[in-house]
Order: sequence, then structure tokens, then C-alpha cells
Amino acid sequence: MISKLKSKSIQKEYNKLISAQGEKMHLKSQVKKVAILLDNEALINVVLANLSNNFPFQKEDITVLVHREYAKKDEPSPQFFTEKDLGFKASLKSDNLKDFVKINFDLLINYTKTPNILTNMVTLLSQADFKAGFAEIDDRLYDIVVHDASFNEAVLNQELKKYLTILNKI
Repeated sequence: MISKLKSKSIQKEYNKLISAQGEKMHLKSQVKKVAILLDNEALINVVLANLSNNFPFQKEDITVLVHREYAKKDEPSPQFFTEKDLGFKASLKSDNLKDFVKINFDLLINYTKTPNILTNMVTLLSQADFKAGFAEIDDRLYDIVVHDASFNEAVLNQELKKYLTILNKI
């Protein structure tokens, strides 16, 4: 569990960064490199299969990052991050997380179903051109926001496909 002091520090930095972000220019290119943020590692295969079946994305062009609770017995993996990977004032401690936010993904999809300052911070810091997610989390983070009270991944994918097609991104 995150200490209250560390959590307040991250929240304060998050609020400062989210209010300072301005309008960004989007590139005119097609979506090729995709990043996925999850808060449930059981959904990895379901989400990957759904994306590769419904979108023209190749599995090798999709990068998945999953937030999970810290446990001493878990070995570090480039596919996972925990609260230990973020420090005070949202400083990134792990090289894996630093690399993830630096990569210029064409699209980042945040499938998290509960508000979480850590996944929100990673989304905010990401250099992805387009960001998509559920409106109930924090709609200021995303370029494409989907309102679905049940947090259904299929609904998010369906709406995302519709808007990416309209924008000529796929």
C-alpha cells in the first residue's frame, strides 16, 4: 500500500501537471504502435486478442503495462509496475517505467476500471500521440473518452474503432 505522504505527493504533482497541460498537436500518421494500460493481469490475453481481431494492429506492435499490488515474492518484470516504481512527486524509479513513458506510441489505451493515481500518472506522463480511456477515471487525461458505467472493454474498443476510423487513423 502506498504511504499517505507519498500518495499526497504524487497527487499534488498530478494535479499540477494535469492543469498545466495544454492543447497538443496530433500527428497525421496512422496508428501502428499501441500501448495498453491495465489494472488486472488476467485481462492481458483477452485485450490482446480483441485488439488484434478488431483493429489492424499486429500483436508485436502492442505493448502492455499492468499495474499490480507490490508483493515481495513477485519478480520484477517489464510488463508490470507497482507503487514501488514511483517515488515522491511522481518520480519514476524503474527503468522499465521510464522507457514506457518516453516511447512515442501512436495510441495509448487505458483499460483501468477504478480510479488509480499511479495508472493516471503513467497515462499523463506518457508521450503517446492519442490517449483513450473511460470517462469515469479522469477525462482530462484522454483525447478520446468513452462513458460506460460497466467499464466494458468491448464498448471502449467499439467506440475507439469508430472514432479512429472517422479521424483516418486506422
